[in-house]
Amino acid sequence: MAFRKWRPREEAAGRPALEEKDLPPDYNPDRDDTLFWWTEDGYIIAHDQACQLEYVAACACAECGGTLAVIAQINRAWQGLNEVVAVCRRCRARYSFIFDISNAVYQAWWARQLGELYVPQYDGPPRTPYEPSG
Repeated sequence: MAFRKWRPREEAAGRPALEEKDLPPDYNPDRDDTLFWWTEDGYIIAHDQACQLEYVAACACAECGGTLAVIAQINRAWQGLNEVVAVCRRCRARYSFIFDISNAVYQAWWARQLGELYVPQYDGPPRTPYEPSG
């Protein structure tokens, strides 16, 4: 899977780029190369809410090749995680994607989003991403 930084239509057309306030609120413009890498524990690195939905949308059902629909998000922030549950639209096979949100990119974005309401919920150190091979 190849994911690129979101590029506004205006920028692609040679017009001035959008400011952060004009981006979708669930998108983090500070995404870096570790997006969608894995941690030692097998969690997927997430940098915002939008990327989690993008990841699931890019996956096909292993059983029938159908598209997946997100049916739940489980807040596991106290573990530095967010779980996204999906089901195949065709055969109803179920999938669970567990995203690491302990990383500095996600936490800085979340702190900006919440402002003075931000309270870190995970006390542990950020998980280390593994660079994908080949």
